Amino acid sequence: MTREQIIKYQAESVMRAKLPPVPKHSQNQTKAKQPKRAAA
Repeated sequence: MTREQIIKYQAESVMRAKLPPVPKHSQNQTKAKQPKRAAA
């Protein structure tokens, strides 16, 4: 990873952290993934 890519990645993660609450459909996706993690 180049320095530019790292800076870009950090900026994106900051933007995601500042985003408003996620819509219902993405919440459903995370809920569906959690049981699989627990089973594994």
